Amino acid sequence: MVDWEFRGRLTAGVGEAQGFTQLPWVRNAFVDLFGIDPWPGTLNLQLDSPAAKATWATVRLRPGVVMAGEGHACDAQCYPVRLNDRVPAVIVLPEVPGYPPDKVELVAAVPLRQQLGLVDADELSVVGDQGRRLQAVLFDVDGTLVNSVDAYHIAAGRAAAVLGYTVTRDIVRAALNDKKPFWELVVTDLAHRNPRTYAQLRQDTMKHWEDVLQEHVRILPDVVASLDQLRAAGIRLGIYTGSRGESFAPLQEAGLMEYFEVVLTAADVREDKPHPEGVLKCLQIMDIEPGAAAYVGDTAPDMGAGQRAGTLAVGLLTGAGDSAQLSVAGAHRLVPDHRRLIDVLLPD
Repeated sequence: MVDWEFRGRLTAGVGEAQGFTQLPWVRNAFVDLFGIDPWPGTLNLQLDSPAAKATWATVRLRPGVVMAGEGHACDAQCYPVRLNDRVPAVIVLPEVPGYPPDKVELVAAVPLRQQLGLVDADELSVVGDQGRRLQAVLFDVDGTLVNSVDAYHIAAGRAAAVLGYTVTRDIVRAALNDKKPFWELVVTDLAHRNPRTYAQLRQDTMKHWEDVLQEHVRILPDVVASLDQLRAAGIRLGIYTGSRGESFAPLQEAGLMEYFEVVLTAADVREDKPHPEGVLKCLQIMDIEPGAAAYVGDTAPDMGAGQRAGTLAVGLLTGAGDSAQLSVAGAHRLVPDHRRLIDVLLPD
């Protein structure tokens, strides 16, 4: 639901924000509050039209999310937004006397000029989304509800070690976010680059999976609290995972699977993420319109599936995707973890 919108004209800044946004406490604050690891610097907009100035003046009267300054830095009011309906960002309004009422500073996880193809004097759409009246929230599983991304890295690494290969976390994340064939990234020797070797490695990985699952896979922190709060608010819950449910065990042991009235896996769909089939199928079973739902995940394909389905696409930084990857993949909002998730799904 669009709460407010205005357009501004891109202008050059004075260059001081680049160093400021890279200060450790500033970066940590942006990640903690908004799930955004800021690209160096800010994007500056000049508001020219009376309508844009009036809208921004009204928004400024609302309390934003307070970013507390450290040292000699002032506090700032912050407002999550979406730019050109493509990239999540934050307006930063420093609490200093005389700050220009027709100036807007934006922070994002990506270089906005490059990502949006902008040059000075271009117009940019800024949309504030203060939250939707959600009826349902759908979740991915791996990296979203349980910490199984690192566990798969361990299991695959044990299988690959037999042939002398190393599986890095970067390879796992690249495969999950970029949809690249996993074993083709691992196996570098031409003698082993064939379907038979890949099939054997997949089989050996799953042989290790049960032990690794028991040793390493746990429910992510604050998952139970966030699910309980959603249920208490009358929000219906579902799962759509691109896996075949190999990581369900921790959820089952904790009695959490009963929280979800619909559970779909890769076995239930024809098209993989980022195709929206699985998200839409869940919502069809639940008889809920996409605009009244959110899809929460941790990878670029998750964001693509949620955005294409017409849901609120919420990216968690608890799994394979970082804030830049999730930003360009279609995320409407980013959050660092389940502790902050309710702020987005159940806004005041």
